[in-house]
Amino acid sequence: MNDDAQLSITQLNGSLQRKAVEDFAKFYQRLFDANNLELMSNYDVVNFMTDINEHMNLSRFMTKAQRLTDSVDFSYQDYLNLIDRLDQKYFESGNPALDWDEWYASHFAQVAKS
Repeated sequence: MNDDAQLSITQLNGSLQRKAVEDFAKFYQRLFDANNLELMSNYDVVNFMTDINEHMNLSRFMTKAQRLTDSVDFSYQDYLNLIDRLDQKYFESGNPALDWDEWYASHFAQVAKS
């Protein structure tokens, strides 16, 4: 993780938080569609994931773009809380210290070693 990135998502301003949630939601939706969310369950986030997943299941008839927008709008606070509990820091620009795919690969490697 880059040491210059020291902020949690909750320390970003509202517009940067929104952008960070939207970027994460794209990543999350890919994992959801691939039924590959187990890694996140190693964190204390199950209640947030349950709410997000339930709504994503209800909107499965939508296009990916519609479902993403709907999910962020409906589950924004759940996404924010989920991200806040994951091991991810942000720059003042609102960019994450690690791209989410890199974050996943790094944490997957740590779990595989244990």
